[in-house]
Amino acid sequence: MTSKPVILVTGGNQGLGHETLKVLAQKKAYHLLVAARSQEKANEAVRAIAAASGGNATEDFTPVVIDLTSDETIQAAAALVKQKFGRLDILVNNAGIARSPRGDNVTLRQDLRDVFETNVFGVAVMNETFLPLLRASTFPQRRIVTVTSGLGMFGVALKESSPYNAWNYRFPVYRSSKSAVNMISAVDMIALRDENISTVLVEPGYCRTAFGNYHGHKDADAGGRVIARAAVEGDNKDLFLKIIDDEGKHEEFGW
Repeated sequence: MTSKPVILVTGGNQGLGHETLKVLAQKKAYHLLVAARSQEKANEAVRAIAAASGGNATEDFTPVVIDLTSDETIQAAAALVKQKFGRLDILVNNAGIARSPRGDNVTLRQDLRDVFETNVFGVAVMNETFLPLLRASTFPQRRIVTVTSGLGMFGVALKESSPYNAWNYRFPVYRSSKSAVNMISAVDMIALRDENISTVLVEPGYCRTAFGNYHGHKDADAGGRVIARAAVEGDNKDLFLKIIDDEGKHEEFGW
């Protein structure tokens, strides 16, 4: 048990999730649940984040195994959190994939299935599974934060003035997965508002990570700072129907 707010971040062993956790760890104000697809990766991520954040004690972290394609691992993680903490204060849905891990010979149907299994179905199951633990929290700023992409916005895709439009970047499978998760979040915004559980979408921008073969317009740590801010800054009452978007895509192009 801990008196610090408990934050769970999926995909915490690399990329934006790892950078988000490093930012949060530097504050020394939270207990961080570092989720990865294997215990070995989660354990290694805890050691790396603790070392990078000014020598935080590893007691401020808990490694957790979560594979978004496996309901069993999600349920086991929730059981672990319930047993150890009795609640969850903030959930950050960060983990995602850009394409099927099966390689170039995958069919379109399989590509869609694999990407949606992680980016959409996995997020939906995470929200449903961890919602009772969020409800058990008395933290005043309980949140579900979901990392989205400007590529999932219809306004970005359809406007010729957008540098990220569908003429420049097609990616129909990935785009549609983020559009779907945006809708899931939009419905949750309405459904959970009266409980003061804020559902926050965050668009960290085009960052240089392994996710995008290290292409991008800014470093991964910049994207991690955006996600960390969405997780812990501001007041829930001011975040209703908002998307945290430093680059102004939502403001300029709309949904």
